Amino acid sequence: KSTNLSKVCFWLLQNDLRVLIAACDTFRSGAVEQLRVHARNLKSLVQAQGGKAEVELFERGYGKDSAGIAKDAIAYAKSNHFDVVLIDTAGRMQDNEPLMRALAKLVAVNNPDKVIFVGEALVGNEAVDQLTKFNQALKDFSGLQDPRHIDGMILTKFDTIDDKVGAALSMTYTTGQPILFVGTGQTYTDLKNMRVSHVVQSLLRD
Repeated sequence: KSTNLSKVCFWLLQNDLRVLIAACDTFRSGAVEQLRVHARNLKSLVQAQGGKAEVELFERGYGKDSAGIAKDAIAYAKSNHFDVVLIDTAGRMQDNEPLMRALAKLVAVNNPDKVIFVGEALVGNEAVDQLTKFNQALKDFSGLQDPRHIDGMILTKFDTIDDKVGAALSMTYTTGQPILFVGTGQTYTDLKNMRVSHVVQSLLRD
């Protein structure tokens, strides 16, 4: 998840945007340190390429309220003229109610432009259940009259599923939302657009 956020960050940097990464995974040990490494690597890549884009990490350590960190990060980004804020949240299972409540709170408090679901292509149709329950949690726990929902998806490890694309198709059909990118490796450039022609060919293959 954090690696794929960094891939999206690299894509934004390639488009000359100033990006602030907000470290809002305050649960997993090492999560903030992992983002520090990514931010440092991304800075070095941009500098090596002579780009004008900038990336910075906003962090407040562990055990803090993730919704509050995100709010402070957005305020910091506005005052320092960043173009994009990428909010890295804790990974969570769809049946973990406390963490799902925390996610719904973060979304409700900060009203991000996009709520992106990051999931493994390997899990197949279980991803459809994950998406359905994530959307339900955002509805049930946000306390908003007009709750948010998942706006798009990134599927990781897409290079490992060969022609088994049925689950990806089901995810798009179930949510009505697009698969924005697919992860195809471990480097920052291993982020690809979902090609409709590839999906169709895979479905029709003998």
